[in-house]
Amino acid sequence: MIQPITNVEQWSKPIYIASKIGDDIDDLGNSISVYDTPIEYKFNYRGVSSEAEMVEFGEDAATMLRMVIPISYKNQFKEFDVAYTDGVTPEDENVNGMNANYRLLPPRNGGSVIVIYMKRINGK
Repeated sequence: MIQPITNVEQWSKPIYIASKIGDDIDDLGNSISVYDTPIEYKFNYRGVSSEAEMVEFGEDAATMLRMVIPISYKNQFKEFDVAYTDGVTPEDENVNGMNANYRLLPPRNGGSVIVIYMKRINGK
C-alpha cells in the first residue's frame, strides 16, 4: 500500500537565493547585475520532466529546475534573481551572485503554492 506524503520537508533541499537589486556599469561600459546577500532556504526543487514542460521549454528543459514553494513567499522572489543549488554555495564569493548556477524565471501562482522555474546559467 502506498503511504501518503505527510511531511513535505522530506523533499526539501538547501538552496540559496540572491535577489537582483539593480544594475551597474563596469569599466568597459558593460551592464553588470548587482545582487543582495544570498539567503539560505529549504525548498523542493527538481529537474523539469513533464511532457508539458518539455513542450513549453523545448531544448532548454534539460538545463532547468522547477521549484515549488509555499504561497506565503508570494512577491519575495522575482525574475532575474539567482540561485545556488545542488551543493553550490555563496561561500567565498567576492561579489554576490558570482557562484550562482541558476537564474529564476518569473514566479507563477499555483493556487496554494508558487511555482518557479530556474534556468542554468551558462558555464556553471
